[in-house]
Amino acid sequence: MKNIKSLLLTCCLMATLTGCNGGASKYQWHSGDKVYYDKLVFDTSDLEASNPNIYLGVDEKVESVKMGRDELEFGYNSQVLTLSAEGLRKAGAGEKKATVTFKSGKKTTIEIFNATKLIKTAQDFQDIGKDEASCQGYYMLNNDIDCSSIYNFEPIGRFASEEDPDNYYFHGVLDGNGYAIKNVNCSYSDSPTVSDGTNTFITNQDVYVGSPKFSGDSHQSGDNIGIFQVIGSSGVVRNIAFDNCRVHGRTIVGVVAGNIMGTAQNILINSNCAVKMDTHFYDDDCNTGAAFGIVAGSGNVSNIISLTTQVSIANFYQDFNDDYRNETGNGWDHGNEDDHNPWWRFVGVDKELPDKSGRKLTDNNGAQSNGVYSVVGKCWGMVSDSIGASFKVIPYDGTPRDVFFGHTHTGINKPTSGEEDLGTFNNCRVYTSNELKNASNYAGFDDSVWNIVDGNNPKLKQNIISYSIAQ
Repeated sequence: MKNIKSLLLTCCLMATLTGCNGGASKYQWHSGDKVYYDKLVFDTSDLEASNPNIYLGVDEKVESVKMGRDELEFGYNSQVLTLSAEGLRKAGAGEKKATVTFKSGKKTTIEIFNATKLIKTAQDFQDIGKDEASCQGYYMLNNDIDCSSIYNFEPIGRFASEEDPDNYYFHGVLDGNGYAIKNVNCSYSDSPTVSDGTNTFITNQDVYVGSPKFSGDSHQSGDNIGIFQVIGSSGVVRNIAFDNCRVHGRTIVGVVAGNIMGTAQNILINSNCAVKMDTHFYDDDCNTGAAFGIVAGSGNVSNIISLTTQVSIANFYQDFNDDYRNETGNGWDHGNEDDHNPWWRFVGVDKELPDKSGRKLTDNNGAQSNGVYSVVGKCWGMVSDSIGASFKVIPYDGTPRDVFFGHTHTGINKPTSGEEDLGTFNNCRVYTSNELKNASNYAGFDDSVWNIVDGNNPKLKQNIISYSIAQ
């Protein structure tokens, strides 16, 4: 494929643009057209889109082009196939395949990404989450997306509670094509901290007083917070970088998603990204990681690289709600029954196992944790061939120690969530800043997608699905 661009240029200079078989002259490529040579990408929302072209490299007449049972109108000139834009729009959005049959009977298959919309602006990206239908679309980044124009990015998808019938997750496909989502601020609360003289507490008082940062009520509690709130079981996010994205949630937090039930692959989180969680629990479920708060049982994650060390607990969390007035707690969580304050403090300290043995709760790494991990907060599913940056974490009232990549579900810790030990990390590691620049540590990564050079941090290649401008 290295010489395809020069070949196309030569073809363009030499081609005779008449007698294009399989269609009228409108189905043929012209000087200055885009010509794909890997996978064809088409924006079904663009009613002005020209007929797309793909280089096949076969010097033979084309008899037919079929997508499923449907015949597509086409032209074939100088080994470049031109398809009908109208026909592709009629086929609808999705990842498609078209079969090209040549005069000799030889066949070849073209992969076509029929996008619901090519994402070109920050608002295009934010609009993916506007409703349930849009969360089932097929999207590809057309370029880097700078979200600095959006004051506070609203997480994509909706999760209010397990029982809420109005939940909708991201069940679509987002292919970054190697481009980046940049300069995102995504925060559930900017309430000021309060102090009891000993401890500092982060609050969600702005939600309580009616001035929430998020417009969607499913996001305002701060649970499952990321650029995606929940990536559903059929959702796919791939081939995308995150640059200077800062995410703040109450619990279960990650740059990419609070919770992923679907598929993620080939994702880069740059060192200038940051994740902050408020709930300070020695708890089996309330966690944060650079990429995901939780990888659920159906989650399948691979080839994730996180270069950031900015993953942290902001501080203890204090919830505001009138229902807490006059409620009694353990003294740490709340005051006595005469306490009319509308708050409740959430924090777990030296949590013991529920089997009443008196033993302390530890994660599958054998350590007490404050819920901070390098890449994945908690894994019930499968994560493979992924790498995070190493840094120090400080468990509550504990000694600083090296961060772990993530942790899996340990049944004894929380039998109400499943008595079995669940979740798998396969070839997942944390590395120092120097080790992150060692190319030999990325043997499981696709060099057609990744640019990995010894001595440098890895990068995603842009325009993975490539084309030439024939002139």
